[in-house]
Amino acid sequence: MQDLDLVQVADELYALPPEDFRAARDERAAQARASGDKALAREITALRRPVVSAWLVNLLARDEPGQISELLALGDSLKDAQQALDGDRLRELSAQRRDLVGAMVTAVKQRAAQDGRAVSLQVEREVEATLQAALADPEAGAAVSSGRLVSPLTYAGLGAGEAVAVPLRPGARTRESAPATQEPSAERALPGSTAAQPETAAGRAARMTAQREAREAAAAERKEREAAAIRQAVHDAADAADAARAALDDAERAAASARAAHEAVRGRAEQLDRELAEALAEQSRAARAVRDAQRSREAAARAVDAAAKRLTRAEERARRLSAQDE
Repeated sequence: MQDLDLVQVADELYALPPEDFRAARDERAAQARASGDKALAREITALRRPVVSAWLVNLLARDEPGQISELLALGDSLKDAQQALDGDRLRELSAQRRDLVGAMVTAVKQRAAQDGRAVSLQVEREVEATLQAALADPEAGAAVSSGRLVSPLTYAGLGAGEAVAVPLRPGARTRESAPATQEPSAERALPGSTAAQPETAAGRAARMTAQREAREAAAAERKEREAAAIRQAVHDAADAADAARAALDDAERAAASARAAHEAVRGRAEQLDRELAEALAEQSRAARAVRDAQRSREAAARAVDAAAKRLTRAEERARRLSAQDE
C-alpha cells in the first residue's frame, strides 16, 4: 500500500509545473507525517524537482500516450529491421522516426506555449534526446512512459533508473527481443531446407546483399546525424554571432555615450579652469587693492599724527604768548 501511495503522490507531483513542485511535495510529506506514516513522508521528501525538459516529456506521456506507444512500437520495428539486416526497411523506419520525433518535439513546444513558456534550444535538445533514448532503449522507454522523469535521458548517458522519481514497477512497458514469429531473414535456411543444409550461392548472395544494404543504411543514418549536428552547430554559431554583434552594437553605443559624457565633462572642466584662472586673477587684483589701501591708510594716519603734533605745538606757543602779554 505504501508503494502505491508513493506512486500516486509522484504521479500528482510530476504533473505540476516545476515551480509548484516543492511546495506541493512538502505539503504531501506533511500529510503523510501527520497520518503517522513517517517512512512514506521521508520518501516523498526525497522526490526531486524535475528539470523543465523532463517535466515537458512527463506532460507528453500524460497528454499523448498514443504518441509514446507509437514511439516505442517504432523502436521495436527498428530493432527487428536491424536484426533482419533489412536495409530498405531501416531507411523507411529511420524516416518515420525523424518525422515522429519531430512531431513530438513540436507538440511539446506547443504545450509549453499554452503555459506561456518559451522552450529554449537547450531544452528542445534535451527533449529530443530523451525521446530518441526511449525509442532505442527499453528501460528508457519505460521511464518515459511512467511520466515521472526527473532529468532528461540520453541513450549513452545517465541510466534511466536514475532519472525516474519512483523505481519502475515490475511489468512496466519494456521492449523485449524480437518475437520468434518474425519473418525469416536472409541468414536463415530457405523454405524446404534443413538446418544442416549448406548455404546456397543464391542464399549467400542474398545475405551479403542484405548485409551491405544494412551497412549502407546505417552509414547513411550516421551521415545524416553528422550533417544534422553540423547544421545545428552552424545554427548555434550563427546565433552566437548574432548575439556577439548585438553585444558589440550595445558596447559601441555605450562607448559613444561614454565619449560624449567625457567630452561634456572635459568641456565643463576647461570652463571651470578658465573661471578659476579669472577668479585667481581677480583675487590677485583685490589683494593688491587691499595692500594699496592699507598703505594709503597708514600714510594718512601718519599725516594725522604729524598734524596733531604741530597743532599741539602751536597751541603751546599761543598759550605762552598769551601769558607774556598779561
